[in-house]
Amino acid sequence: MIIVMGKIRAAASDIESLYDAMATQMATTQAEDGCELYVFSRDVTDPNVILISERWRDGEALAAHSKAPHMATFNRAIGGIKIEEISVKAYDVSGVRTLIGE
Repeated sequence: MIIVMGKIRAAASDIESLYDAMATQMATTQAEDGCELYVFSRDVTDPNVILISERWRDGEALAAHSKAPHMATFNRAIGGIKIEEISVKAYDVSGVRTLIGE
């Protein structure tokens, strides 16, 4: 399993201009083979930050995602705003344990 976590910091108005692109990216990516979770969320303590959370079955699924046509479309959309900070990291996970819930 691969976990991807990240954040994008930009002006609040720039983030709001990305909402349609983010919604499309989420829906398209969530339909990909091997995608178990793919969401953007706004940081409740800093409205200038979008948080990225992803979970992939394996590295091959993540690699296929990076080559998908909708990734290029989304990258063009975020390329159209002034990004102050961006950080996205992938973590290889060997096991999972439930802390609360299912």
